Amino acid sequence: MATLIVGGDRIHTYKDYLDAHGYGPIMHWNGRNNSECHKKIPARTRLVVILVDQVNHRLAIKMRQIANDMNLPVIFSRRSIAQLEQAIVRQRVQSALTLQ
Repeated sequence: MATLIVGGDRIHTYKDYLDAHGYGPIMHWNGRNNSECHKKIPARTRLVVILVDQVNHRLAIKMRQIANDMNLPVIFSRRSIAQLEQAIVRQRVQSALTLQ
């Protein structure tokens, strides 16, 4: 399951966490370039993580719209492994309930 992280500069701890929990390989867009608003999410992506305190509002909205069009789950998180973990657990529970 490939994961796209949008936002942030130093994301090694997030990459390590996601890899350890089966969400690798990890792709990263730092969100600083205007061109990233026009990129397409790679087809192999299965999860989008947006670090909300590291990305502008317009890019966050755009990425959510694109992910929704591709039926991809989107997780919004601050720069905190604990909050990322909580968001992933919530997403897993929601997915499980949807499948029932």
